Amino acid sequence: MRFSFALLLLPLFACAPFRQRGPEAQAPPSSFVRSTAELRSTRMIQVRAGLARADAMKAVADALEVRYVVEVADANAGFTMTAWRASAGRGGVPDLRYRTRIVARFLGDDWRRLQLRSEANWARGDEWEIGYDVAQLDTASRELRERLSTKP
Repeated sequence: MRFSFALLLLPLFACAPFRQRGPEAQAPPSSFVRSTAELRSTRMIQVRAGLARADAMKAVADALEVRYVVEVADANAGFTMTAWRASAGRGGVPDLRYRTRIVARFLGDDWRRLQLRSEANWARGDEWEIGYDVAQLDTASRELRERLSTKP
């Protein structure tokens, strides 16, 4: 009798690793910062003198395309935006509850400053929490600074 009862419970315990457990399964990544303040989610990058607009746009697109899919690029406006990207979860499966993207925009008539902004959303139930991903922002700003800023 006990053996047959154990056989009935076996499928229940076999599927247990696939269930999400604990608060860490319901929390956004540690790099996510809840914020609607645009100042915190923005980095400014100085563009070196003598860099033509077309070359600057190409440098931004090339740098972002290494890690992201560039969805919008307007060379006349100096605007580039990546597509939303779901982060990789456990086992390499995308976690559709967390998405990020990067927005880059040249400022001023001379395009000597690049505004880089990170956007991130965390789905909690039916609503999205708005913020930015600090690790993504730091990585993207470092890579763009290497390509666009004054070389020593």
